[in-house]
Amino acid sequence: MPRYQPIPLIGVALATALAWSHDAGASEGRWALCSAPLLKPMPADSEPGTGDAERIDITADRAQATGQPPVYEFTGNVRARQGDQRLSSDRLRYDSGDGRVEGDNGVRLRQPGVLINAERARYWLAPQQGTFEGVSDYRIVAGHMQGQAERIIREGPMLSRYDGVTLSTCMPGREFWTLQARRAEIDRDSRQGRAHHAVLSLGRLPVFYTPYLQFPVGSERLTGLLAPTIGQSNDNGTTVSIPWYWNIAPNQDATITPTSYWKRGAMIDTEYRYLTDWVDGEINASYLPNDDRYGSDRWAIDQTHELSYERSVRGTFQQKRVSDIDFENDFGNEFSYQSDSFMESLADLSWSQGGVFAAIDAQSWQRVKTGPRFPYARRPRIQLGYDPVERFGPFNYDVAAEWTDFYNENPDRQQGTEYKVSPRVSLPLNTLGYRLEPAVAWQHNGYNLTNTDGAPESPSVSVPVYTVDGQLFLERPNTAFTQVYQTLEPRVQYRNVPDRDQNQLPDFGSTAETNNFSQLFRKSDFDITHTEQVSVGMTTRYLDDRTGREYLRASIGQTFFYHDTAERDRSDYIAQLRLNLPNGFEVDADHRWDPQDTNTNKTQTVLRWRGARNATANFALRREKDSGVTKLNQLSGSFALPVARGWRLFAGGREDLEKRRTLESFFGIEQSACCHSIRLAVSEERLLDASPGEPSLDQKIMLELELKGLGGIGDRIQSFLDAEIDGYNPRR
Repeated sequence: MPRYQPIPLIGVALATALAWSHDAGASEGRWALCSAPLLKPMPADSEPGTGDAERIDITADRAQATGQPPVYEFTGNVRARQGDQRLSSDRLRYDSGDGRVEGDNGVRLRQPGVLINAERARYWLAPQQGTFEGVSDYRIVAGHMQGQAERIIREGPMLSRYDGVTLSTCMPGREFWTLQARRAEIDRDSRQGRAHHAVLSLGRLPVFYTPYLQFPVGSERLTGLLAPTIGQSNDNGTTVSIPWYWNIAPNQDATITPTSYWKRGAMIDTEYRYLTDWVDGEINASYLPNDDRYGSDRWAIDQTHELSYERSVRGTFQQKRVSDIDFENDFGNEFSYQSDSFMESLADLSWSQGGVFAAIDAQSWQRVKTGPRFPYARRPRIQLGYDPVERFGPFNYDVAAEWTDFYNENPDRQQGTEYKVSPRVSLPLNTLGYRLEPAVAWQHNGYNLTNTDGAPESPSVSVPVYTVDGQLFLERPNTAFTQVYQTLEPRVQYRNVPDRDQNQLPDFGSTAETNNFSQLFRKSDFDITHTEQVSVGMTTRYLDDRTGREYLRASIGQTFFYHDTAERDRSDYIAQLRLNLPNGFEVDADHRWDPQDTNTNKTQTVLRWRGARNATANFALRREKDSGVTKLNQLSGSFALPVARGWRLFAGGREDLEKRRTLESFFGIEQSACCHSIRLAVSEERLLDASPGEPSLDQKIMLELELKGLGGIGDRIQSFLDAEIDGYNPRR
């Protein structure tokens, strides 16, 4: 594969991309930082209206008529009006024969969303066609465009041609950037603009020339090249990407991005999105042939499709696959599985109506990190259930069934099918102040197995499950806070699963560990593990007595075991805290504490703050232990804080507290103004799977310049900041 020097390639990318680039979309408040509206709304007319859109009304200090049909000469405060058009000047000539209006002493055209100030004009009001010369000021609200021109030729209400034009989306007199073109066309109907032989200037400094430029007029997406992405890292060297956006249809689009990696080769990234009445989805695919550093082809695919038909049918297809386990480290965060050892692909289809439920799903895994044994996959699982909407008598009843084919990539491990059936009857006794529900279920599990090593190939077990679940609901006005009431909700659940011989049953890893408060009080998840236990919990809430808004929810609970085979007599304490305060503070905390060893087995505390002007700060502490061995011990934080109007500082990082090393860090500054944004960021990431002799840190310097309404150049770091800083851009 031929190689090219990075510097010339960057130059070509800049010239080409800005020659064709467009803004891929606009948010509603993108011009909020401008000092004033580009055009104020047209004032209401003081003159009486005629109600005739074709009639031309002209007022002036003086008027005279000559010829037949008459040609009128108007002087002094001339105002011509037709429909929503207003033409004004100190002197105008009106030819009643062909409807032409001419002015040569300063002419002003005003209509909704358009303003033109010119020295001379020849204009026909009815077809909205004509020529304006010596244009000192024009403004187009669609696209927030303004500038000057030697000549403007209006070919209709939506299409205009410009000669010797300057264009900017900045406020007049405060142009951070301008575009000077020999000629241009602006089509408000198709919302497209084109410029020929254009020079882009930042301030008074010309940056480059391009023979052709296409840009949007408004927020419409246009087919064409987008702004390039340019980066530098230790691992990949200089990186240049030039995306091409394809607006296929109103419900379909695609972005195809060739990327040159100086140390690796050329990659093609494709993103395809679609939306129909029943199905919507997105496909992301990457392919790099013959990676120079890796020595083989590299690829990745990440696709999601969702089906929704009426209210009864739902479906999902999710696939994530990569060519190798190093893809994430080499090419960034496109596939987010940093904390997982496996990537999951899943397909499911479900139907429900009148209390009847049916579903089928399939699952597969791909290893992306070295570590634990391969989990079992479902190929497929079929679920059936019946839970009638209406009760018959005082009892509730339901039945659930599953059939699953478990598969593992290791042919020596035990594999096979599993079927489960669980009918259940309960007697709910509910009032406003309490809820009590005794229930009994019968659960049957059966198997057809291979690789049993002499054990039975078709073991089965049946076992009853007895539960009693009760909860109180108490509330009172809170004396410490006005217009706030507090609830107290104690809950107790008794669960009894008699002892049955299960030594011959396989372990396909389907039993979930109790990690949060709600799992203490599960109904039935086909778990037939022998137990006699009592789960006790308490929840308190602080609620606004006017709106019902929840300010605080705190819960704590524990399970006590009373059967002889229990390894311990009680579970960890499970605690949960949710705090949502009016001043923008949020706290989410989950905690598991072992009272026997007085150890914290798992804790996760997340603090968030949202302030004015997109201020945000985040803090998270995550710790997890398994059998006394630390699996995770990390501290992370990020913030974006305004320091002046339009200026924000941002920073963040993640620390491994166990090994006392920084896993990643970044900092930078952003300036957002009326017509441009500039972002500069410096980042450093530790490569945990770096080969011996290779750098263990990947360092990047990222710079992005966005010219609103035109495009931009840089590393597209806004998407990076959106992913790294929660709340960085809440409008996206």
